[in-house]
Amino acid sequence: MAAGCGERALESNGTPALGDRCLTVRRIGGAERPSTSELVRFDPPHAWSVRGIDGPVRAWVDVTVEALSESRSRLSIGVEFEGHGIGRVLVPLIVRRQARAEMPANLARLKQQVEARSVT
Repeated sequence: MAAGCGERALESNGTPALGDRCLTVRRIGGAERPSTSELVRFDPPHAWSVRGIDGPVRAWVDVTVEALSESRSRLSIGVEFEGHGIGRVLVPLIVRRQARAEMPANLARLKQQVEARSVT
């Protein structure tokens, strides 16, 4: 999805469903670190949530889309991190700061993708 955010691969072969897992490889603390997330809420196009289930840094991501009109929506994204092992040190020192720095570019790419779909 985002350059700098790592590689992602959804394990399902079609429409995502609750319980589907996604493997993400991110550069954290100077090393490539794989982690698996599970889709725990899926109500398209209104909301979805994923929870990290392994690795030293586990993200909790909640996304909601609220229609404001036929052509406008409000996007809300909540992100939290939980550290395990070395992740307890990485989350407050590196991970939160890195996520804050990446978010504007991630949102710009998301906006571009959404707007491209609405034109077609």
